[in-house]
Amino acid sequence: MAKCTGKLASTATIGLLLVILPVISLLLNPMRLIVNYATRVNKGSFMLETFQKEVEGAHLSLYVFNITNSDRFMTGQDDKLKVEEIGPFTYAEIRHNVDVDLNEEEGVMWFTPQMKLRFVPEKSISKPEFLNITVPNLALLSATSLISQYPSLIREGYNLFVRHLKSQPVISLDVHSYLWGYPDPLIAMAQKLVPGLINFDSFGIADRLYENSTMYRMKVGIRDEDRFSVKELKKFRRKDYNNTDVEPLESYTFENTYEGVAYPPGLSLQTPISIYRLGVCRTFDLVFQETKTMEYGFDAWKYRINNATFTRDCSRGFCGMMDLSKCTLGIPIGMSKAHFLHADPAIYHRVEGMKPNAEAHDSYFLVEPTVGITLSAALALQMNVNLGNITFNEATASFSNMVVPVVYIKVIQQDCFETIKDILRIIHITGPTVLLVLEIILFIVGIGLLAYSVVIYKKSCAHHKKKCLKEKQTAPLITYLKN
Repeated sequence: MAKCTGKLASTATIGLLLVILPVISLLLNPMRLIVNYATRVNKGSFMLETFQKEVEGAHLSLYVFNITNSDRFMTGQDDKLKVEEIGPFTYAEIRHNVDVDLNEEEGVMWFTPQMKLRFVPEKSISKPEFLNITVPNLALLSATSLISQYPSLIREGYNLFVRHLKSQPVISLDVHSYLWGYPDPLIAMAQKLVPGLINFDSFGIADRLYENSTMYRMKVGIRDEDRFSVKELKKFRRKDYNNTDVEPLESYTFENTYEGVAYPPGLSLQTPISIYRLGVCRTFDLVFQETKTMEYGFDAWKYRINNATFTRDCSRGFCGMMDLSKCTLGIPIGMSKAHFLHADPAIYHRVEGMKPNAEAHDSYFLVEPTVGITLSAALALQMNVNLGNITFNEATASFSNMVVPVVYIKVIQQDCFETIKDILRIIHITGPTVLLVLEIILFIVGIGLLAYSVVIYKKSCAHHKKKCLKEKQTAPLITYLKN
């Protein structure tokens, strides 16, 4: 009897456990635990190994603004500068994170990002070396803007050099030289006239953003709550091309800032998000726009750049452009949305050819919140030369107090890795289905065992009661026979 009772108790216990487990599963959300484990960053983890691989990330498409009325504008016949968009010229960003220093105790990771570009001819209208354009002379305009801040004696000396060199504010050259740097005697002159003002020998708008003399050291979080958030960035200048021989430059700290690829798992709409890109040294605040249902049946969140990001540096009575001069050694580069989208029209009132279109020129980030991964993204930014009063120089006077569009860059993130897609399928399709079936089976089996235990218990009690009754009825007869 004792053995039977023990077996019955074990069956009931197992049944109760099988009923409770699905309830606990619903409360704990095992899929989230699986996500946290699959996306953890520690030694030997998949995420750390992926992070250290050389990968082709975003595609960078550049569109230059070609001047179509240079002669009429320079002679004053046209008050507006007429431009047309030429492009795209597309490059693939090849990223490799090296010198990774993982500190699991502090919950941070230091690393050095390295970036190189590969031209993608099939996504370009031409090789940039083969196409000539008419564009503002960035070297002359930038140098003139820088010199305008110095005493009149230096400005007059500068004017003499400009006249001697016969430098022109509008030049014709190939796209590659314009983007990645062309030598100009003005740069060499500026280095001699004001030592330490400029530390480069050629000037190109894209070259300033991707110049390889600067090295970065970045610190990111690795815990669940702040995974891949940028905590700190240190900039160094290479004295030569040996990474060990560097001098420190600026250092920045950030909050709620990411590189736009990965985020902490389990994002909520209340989580503030800002984006940072190397070379820009400014952050872009994101705001939630809408929810989109994806091919796997899950919801993704679409973010866009907050328009207020481009109103931080309002100057000369208009807004819509960020000042990057502190990032570019004083060169007056301003960054706006492509074609001055959502900017005050006063910025480009002397430029004809701007065609702002939200569908083509706005930026977005499509984020899967459970894993914390960007599924797709497009970042469209325009580089402009923001010129003040440069009337002291006869050659550049026509461009005085003007914002001149130079190039706009559209960064398109490539599709996330197949491995990440497999994880998404498991998390949103396979996993929940298997888990639900398992929970139902466990619950049914548990209820069945409990019901079986109750039936057996009742039968056992009835049998035991019947036996006791029978023994009670036969007891007097046995006593009589004994006597």
